Amino acid sequence: MTITATGGTRGRSLSSNRLIGAALAVSLALNLCVVAGALWSRFSAPPAPATASERFHKLETALHLTDEQRGLYHAYVATTLARTAQLRREIDPLLDAAWAEIAKPQPDDAYLMQRFDEAASRWRGFQHEAVEATLTLLAKLTPEQRERFVADENERRAAVRHRRLD
Repeated sequence: MTITATGGTRGRSLSSNRLIGAALAVSLALNLCVVAGALWSRFSAPPAPATASERFHKLETALHLTDEQRGLYHAYVATTLARTAQLRREIDPLLDAAWAEIAKPQPDDAYLMQRFDEAASRWRGFQHEAVEATLTLLAKLTPEQRERFVADENERRAAVRHRRLD
């Protein structure tokens, strides 16, 4: 006998066509979620901060320097990058030593404070040299170039503060 002859209906199970259609719909939805997540993570992530060299090159273009100014600017950039690298070579061992002392069960407070004080002193010296070099460069720029230079520095500092808060 057939189902119709007995007056019954087909069982409550899904037909194979409906089952395949449902599986395809779920698969499509999951694939769309994966693609949307990949796109979101790619485009919502903040861009990596520019390196100092990239930032200086971009600033050079924005300043529209004359040939004479360009030579001064390149010397300023080279000196600044070299001074920064030297500062790191001098300060990092001092900070490492201070933190190694802090990690001891009985740290020598005088020793670690000397390391921090020396690092701070070298940092202040670096800042004084950097300001003097910057003012010397800015004296050779037009008022518009000077304004652009300072605006770039303010943007960089704001970005650094924002990254620190994150």
